Amino acid sequence: VKRVVVGRRGAARGRWRRRREPELQKWWEEQGIYERLWERAPGPKFTLHDGPPYANGDLHIGHALNKVLKDFINRYRMLRGNKVRYVPGWDCHGLPIELKVVQSLQAEAKKAAKKGETRQALSALELRAKAAEFARETVGKQRTAFKRYGVWGDWDAAYLTLQPEYEAAQLGVFAAMFEKGHIYRGRKPVWYSPSSRTALAEAELEYPDGHVSPSVYAALEVVEVAPCVAEFAEKLKLAVWTTTPWTLPANLAVAVGADLEYAVAEIGDGTRLVVARALVESLAEKFGSEEARVLATFRGEELARGTRYARPVVNGAGPHGAVVVGGDYITAEGGTGLVHTAPGHGLEDYATGAKHGLEPFSPVDA
Repeated sequence: VKRVVVGRRGAARGRWRRRREPELQKWWEEQGIYERLWERAPGPKFTLHDGPPYANGDLHIGHALNKVLKDFINRYRMLRGNKVRYVPGWDCHGLPIELKVVQSLQAEAKKAAKKGETRQALSALELRAKAAEFARETVGKQRTAFKRYGVWGDWDAAYLTLQPEYEAAQLGVFAAMFEKGHIYRGRKPVWYSPSSRTALAEAELEYPDGHVSPSVYAALEVVEVAPCVAEFAEKLKLAVWTTTPWTLPANLAVAVGADLEYAVAEIGDGTRLVVARALVESLAEKFGSEEARVLATFRGEELARGTRYARPVVNGAGPHGAVVVGGDYITAEGGTGLVHTAPGHGLEDYATGAKHGLEPFSPVDA
């Protein structure tokens, strides 16, 4: 670690800047510099469409980088003669704000418990009111900080997504999209938080350091055979590999690559496994067998012509599943080349299931 020595002159300059910058910003505001630049600009209008920050806490370096870079763009356009009006806004809805409120209430409840007091749980409406109050307070703090960054904008005319007029405008846009046939009702798997009892965006998922996903290999008994494997029906099984073994009860199909080469391989005690041809030797080694004998090879598309198997767990969809052709995500680079498919758990599985008329199935009671 290097020591940085700041001389008296450098320290004095720093103190001067910290004192002068707020004075300069106040002067800009009092003189209406931003508004006068708009009025006198000879060029066309320029609007920077800005994704609003979330009103759930204090600003950090990411906010600074985001807003300062956008301010660069606006100021550059001003210098080019454009009429620039930057209207800032805040996203005031969603789980992160509610979690902040819940955490503060839990802290208050602990303090009350130490005093022998009890706090009554909030209703859903009361929690939303608390969240709205928290969001407004946070917007005020963030607005002050953004202005201190020197970012120019219509800070007194900012929009908040919780404003009734904003919500009404959103409903108007949604209605117009519906009337034009752009809205449909469907289903798809989403990430879900049992503790928060709500759906999550993928960006909201966080895994702890050192997290390892357990994986399993499973051999699924073939009960009906396609012509390409008819002569090997006895003891024939499909070998699948998955990093989400907890989704096996929701299995509806086994997906294969249409043009991928597969093989019937006799491994160990005479068990016949269907795997990707390129993985036969490596899988035999993993399964503790000294050798594997390839009995036949064929394309995935051929295997999908009538092959059915016994599901690893009998579920509401019935005891047997089918081999289907999946998408580009199926390769021979790892696993077995055959993919356990649960349309109720994961977007790729859902897309494959939809292609083959499989309803998304999830036995998880959320």
